[in-house]
Amino acid sequence: MDFARHIRGRKQKLLLVGVWVNRNWILGNWLKEVNSRNPATSKIYWVLSIFGGKHFWERFIQFPLPNYGGYFFSYPSIFESYLNRNPEKYINRSIVNYTHNTEDLGSLAHQAKVLNQSYSVHFNCSADSQALIEAGLNPNLVRIVLGAVDDDCKKLDLPRESKTVLLASKYSDRKGLHVLPDVIRALPDWKFIILGRGWENFLEENSLLSLDSVEYHFFNKKNRNILMSRASCFLSLSTLEGGPIPLIEAMSMGVIAVATNTGFAKDVILDGINGVIISNPPTIDEVVTAIRRSSTLTSEVSKLISSLTWDRIADFVVADFEGILEKYDS
Repeated sequence: MDFARHIRGRKQKLLLVGVWVNRNWILGNWLKEVNSRNPATSKIYWVLSIFGGKHFWERFIQFPLPNYGGYFFSYPSIFESYLNRNPEKYINRSIVNYTHNTEDLGSLAHQAKVLNQSYSVHFNCSADSQALIEAGLNPNLVRIVLGAVDDDCKKLDLPRESKTVLLASKYSDRKGLHVLPDVIRALPDWKFIILGRGWENFLEENSLLSLDSVEYHFFNKKNRNILMSRASCFLSLSTLEGGPIPLIEAMSMGVIAVATNTGFAKDVILDGINGVIISNPPTIDEVVTAIRRSSTLTSEVSKLISSLTWDRIADFVVADFEGILEKYDS
């Protein structure tokens, strides 16, 4: 969409507010992708902290935002912080991206009260939106945007390897990996490929790299495309997600998914058709059974993910920005 006709100087642009440390990670990429599709009407602005003013030192070092026609906050805490400082500036002029619920956001009732002062809330999964609506969020503010598959995320001309499981993520406690060593040892005839960063200690402590069935690769886009082209099953054991984005990336290349019931798993996986939904957290036996079951599924997975593009997300953003301008500046 082109809304250049609405621009009457710098204040009529949309300010995309992100965190500097996330500039090369998922949320930073989110802002870059949206901005690249609307460079005449938006600008990226990086702040130093995801809390946007909640750290003690930020009481003395402020990061005021310039005056723009509208604001897109990549995380709810940033929106809340700036809203508290200058409510007149941000009420009903802000689009808030909601990745997933965390303790620092406060109770669901508190979150609903804060988010009701935005113009819209872009949820990465429908489960979180429903929980907030039940807590008092105005449903008219809700947009279910899910996530997007990068344009350069493409299946390569490589043979698909049967009985090959891929896990793709940065290592963290919320990835639910405590069951993984036992799952791997319960499936000696399956290969497990791990793509990510920060897994070294976990793999060493569980002696997984000594197994012929385990591979570990550092994440980059080339490895992503190669390994997702090879794998037959994508596995996510996460206990908390907004996505995960690698889930839809793998599915876009035709990989059958096995994922815990968190994030947008239920939005993109039709259980028993293009993947398997497992409990959160799952038992070892449940994971093993689901992985084996994945080899029996033959659905055309990629067709169901084809609509999840950055163009779609950018359209959500610019449509809401147009609504903000029409409401206040017509």
